Amino acid sequence: MALKKETAYCPDCDASLRLKTVRLGQQITCRECGTLLEIVGLDPVELDWAFDEPLEEEEHEPRYGRSHVDEYDDYSVMDDY
Repeated sequence: MALKKETAYCPDCDASLRLKTVRLGQQITCRECGTLLEIVGLDPVELDWAFDEPLEEEEHEPRYGRSHVDEYDDYSVMDDY
């Protein structure tokens, strides 16, 4: 019995990709354009660009103690030099 291969399409170059194994979150590289992709849907198989970190992380506490607000030094204007 032959394994069923799933077909998905690269969102970057629209190439047809045949996949032997399909797991949600699995990362693959498009053979046509070299883009790193991630499986984001299983029925039907859907690919999207892979990101190093989830986008939701930006909404949590900032890293290294920095705030999301731009920081500027508050210097008062000096009229007399």
